[in-house]
Amino acid sequence: MVTMYVCVFVCVAACLVMHADSRSSSASRPNVVFIVADDLGWSDVGWRDPNMHTPNLDRFAKEGIILNNSYVQPLCSPSRSAFMSGYFPFHTGLQHSVITPEQQAYLPGNLTTLPQALKSLGYETHAIGKWHLGFCDWKYTPTYRGFDSFLGYYNAAEDYYNHTVGHGYDLRDNKEVDKKDDGTYSAYIFADRARDIIEQHDKSKPLFMYLPFQSVHGPLEVPEIYETRYCSQMTNTTRKTKCGMVAILDEAIGNVTSDLEAAGLMDNLLLIFTTDNGGPVWDAGYNWPLRGAKSTLWEGGTRGTGFVYSKTLLTNQGTTYQGLMHAVDWF
Repeated sequence: MVTMYVCVFVCVAACLVMHADSRSSSASRPNVVFIVADDLGWSDVGWRDPNMHTPNLDRFAKEGIILNNSYVQPLCSPSRSAFMSGYFPFHTGLQHSVITPEQQAYLPGNLTTLPQALKSLGYETHAIGKWHLGFCDWKYTPTYRGFDSFLGYYNAAEDYYNHTVGHGYDLRDNKEVDKKDDGTYSAYIFADRARDIIEQHDKSKPLFMYLPFQSVHGPLEVPEIYETRYCSQMTNTTRKTKCGMVAILDEAIGNVTSDLEAAGLMDNLLLIFTTDNGGPVWDAGYNWPLRGAKSTLWEGGTRGTGFVYSKTLLTNQGTTYQGLMHAVDWF
């Protein structure tokens, strides 16, 4: 019975609320914060490699449930398609590769997305960070796919400071181009927006916040202080930068969860953390002892670092779940 309960809570977080009567009080519908790290390798976290500075992630993982066999797709758009639709990517046409800036590709509009399903149950829904599920028509962008608000970018591999990819600027606040944040590192931007949403949230309604950070996808960029303060032990320069990028990601997540605590939202909250694919070894990702990397079907590309955490909603905190699950299981 305990195992069955954990499976329901861990593998199908959205179904927890979908089984609730939509007229019931918000107390019966947990707040859900779904954090996705971009290109985070299996051993790019402190609980697997003590050289990495991730005290916040380490605490939530160790006090929550570490997902030891949680699988994702080997690339970004396919995994995000699975997160948002609950369908394997070969059912959505996004199984091949990532969506490129010039490509007229998208998550099919006839599919109900996770935020759309949650909105039908009374949730307020917000997306902050990376979309990468199509933008060739407004109807394929986040605020047309179930999110009340969106601050983030449509593509991938943007500069962390000037938010350009190729010859284009890619940072939006809902539908508007966001130029006020030009020059600001993206982890700061996204954590600040999360704080604004948390502070303004109507507590009579449950909250769903989808927070797919840019970190730690290439290009390898981070304020130097994170390298010198937390990663001085690293002798490889690219690995040192990656270590700093992981540290700033951890700090941002710590800031978001502190804001949730201050707002009184943590007591009835499910925190989900996952990567979208394995780490790219050519960009200092570290998947040891798994074979392979991002873009491969080996476990280094498809077995994702992840955990779930809640102060009150899980019955066996501090454990490792060995059961199989996949990105589609979140919906």
